[in-house]
Amino acid sequence: MLNDILTPMNHREIEYNAKKLSGWEIPDSFACAAVQGENASTDLAQQDKYQMLFNRNILLKWLDETGARVFDDDLVMDYGTDCLRLYLLFEQTPKENDAPYYNSWQEGALEGIYKFLGRTRRVMLAADMWNRSGHYNEEMFPAASVHRLGTALETTDAKIRKCICRGNTMSNRHHIVAALMELLNVYQRELKTGDIMAFIHTQAVERAVPHGSTEAEGEIRQKADPRFNPDIADCCRKFVILMAPYAPDLCKMLWVELRNG
Repeated sequence: MLNDILTPMNHREIEYNAKKLSGWEIPDSFACAAVQGENASTDLAQQDKYQMLFNRNILLKWLDETGARVFDDDLVMDYGTDCLRLYLLFEQTPKENDAPYYNSWQEGALEGIYKFLGRTRRVMLAADMWNRSGHYNEEMFPAASVHRLGTALETTDAKIRKCICRGNTMSNRHHIVAALMELLNVYQRELKTGDIMAFIHTQAVERAVPHGSTEAEGEIRQKADPRFNPDIADCCRKFVILMAPYAPDLCKMLWVELRNG
């Protein structure tokens, strides 16, 4: 886990491994099952059951309508399909007949989206490791912080639903991704993952082992209070489910990591 947190995101490895997780118990949000928008006639009980699962079919329809059905091979190799999918929602979408197609993408914006996905990965993995080490027990982590995480999650849920209901416009697509970015900022602030990652990095440097070691991780676990906070685990899982229709490969990997914890 320490090595995963300290090592930069490798999207090609993530996409490859995500394709091998068919046997895991993964939420329906990764497989186009949802009850939003086009399925408005679904009964209320089922809507409540899938309240966090958004209509990936609508997302794919939006991407198709914006004209980007085929990703440039070079861009896929550089950034991965999760990053390109979010870019097409967040920025002005390049068309396939743009000339030259590759140059019609804004590299700065692509880098920003890629960094956002990498930060999502680090925040979720660091919070999960810290929680399993007992550092988020009730005495050390105030209930008010858990409440703020839950409130932020519900607020983001409502924002995204509203954008989906308003239809496929550049403004609505942009606001969906922006809402996810704002939510991640709340998680990073409340869970103090910046301090956690700084501590992990310091431990790795002190032992002069590249990218951390199992020995360092074991020492952190031994010093920690073994009590586990299920509320933190639940908040992390809900974030992954909320993010899943937009970055399915990364979220599959994170879901399995959180379940294994």
